[in-house]
Amino acid sequence: MMANNNGSFPRWFWPVVIGVGVSILLLIILLPISFSYLDFYHYGFLRRHTTGRVNLNRVYEGGRYLVGPDYHFKKFRATAHHVNFNRISVFTTDNLEVHLTITFQFFLIKEDLPLLHAAYDLYYEPIIVSNAKEAIISTCSRFDTDEFINDREKIWREIYLGVKRQLGGSCCIPKCKSGCPTCPIHEQCVAACKARDKNCKKEEKGFFAEVRYLQLHDIDVPDRVMERRLLGLVRDLEKEREEYLNQEALVKKQTDILANQFRNNASQSVAFSDAQAQLKREQAKADALKRVEIARIDGLSSMCSTLGITQAKHIGTLQYLRTLKDSADNVKYSIDFSHAIAQQPPIQQKLPAPLPST
Repeated sequence: MMANNNGSFPRWFWPVVIGVGVSILLLIILLPISFSYLDFYHYGFLRRHTTGRVNLNRVYEGGRYLVGPDYHFKKFRATAHHVNFNRISVFTTDNLEVHLTITFQFFLIKEDLPLLHAAYDLYYEPIIVSNAKEAIISTCSRFDTDEFINDREKIWREIYLGVKRQLGGSCCIPKCKSGCPTCPIHEQCVAACKARDKNCKKEEKGFFAEVRYLQLHDIDVPDRVMERRLLGLVRDLEKEREEYLNQEALVKKQTDILANQFRNNASQSVAFSDAQAQLKREQAKADALKRVEIARIDGLSSMCSTLGITQAKHIGTLQYLRTLKDSADNVKYSIDFSHAIAQQPPIQQKLPAPLPST
């Protein structure tokens, strides 16, 4: 910028300089306060400082946004809301009071956050907790005391689904999975829920919250119920003991019968085996004698043929002599000389023949 010949600036110079300086100063002041921040654990709506009006057209997530100096964020929690019910009283179908300790975690549904703001503003949590408690009491009233003791898994599942339906309504939770039985239960769509489209009305969205997790801790059953149950268990055990004793006596009796049967079978087998052995021995002896006699007969026949003995008495004599020979151990021989000489025929002496005459 050149000065005039007399060394002064034009009239318009200083207003321009002042305007530029003010603009720069305002920019330096206003630019930092025009940014608003949201942490990752928050949702937010833009709210104007001057009027307090909230813009529900957009739900903002965690980040830094240039929104202007007259705006800031109205924040809602984007992470889990933890709710704890310590010894909540419920009544069963048999009119007994049971105390439950339950905790659960719910999340605000981002798509329904404008509806939540319009209905409850920032004061939604006590309303949601109160309705969750009513859902627990209503669900538990369908079961008897024995089911609380015996089927904890069933009780937990029904309480979880009851609270989920109460807070989430009859419309399906966004991005839930249908027809996926292997998926975690918090990812599955509630049975018979209505698809989220234009037909799903505001009144059908419950309290605009999604229950993802629920923990069933203590189940405090009245003492008289436990005493009655223990007495029933003792009686069942005594009955079972009697059944086992009767079964033991029956098994012992059957065992004795089987043992006697085995002993009788063993005795019969031994006696039969002895008889068979004796029969075999006798058969073997008879066969041996038969073979010996046959060999004896064959030998006698061969001997007679060799010696030329044909007469029956001579054969009998020979057989008798052989018998005596075979029985030599039991027969003693003696010789009576005089009797033998007497039995011998007299010896006739032969005279010499006469000499022939000449």
